Amino acid sequence: MNNQNFSVAVVCLFCGCELQGKSDVAYQSGDLIKCAQCGEENDYDSVIEIAQEKGVKKVKDDLEKKISGLFKRK
Repeated sequence: MNNQNFSVAVVCLFCGCELQGKSDVAYQSGDLIKCAQCGEENDYDSVIEIAQEKGVKKVKDDLEKKISGLFKRK
């Protein structure tokens, strides 16, 4: 099986736009990330948790698709 890279955007919990943090800042648990679009502050832990859930779902969906394809060929 090929190694495949997946990327998941970290999005604002309020407006859904991709969050663009300052490049010179290392965010960590408890930090608030301000959305450039709507101005709301997003909890770091919450946005990371949602991004991780989306990433796991992408990987699961991809694996299910590949496994399904293997059984259809036989």
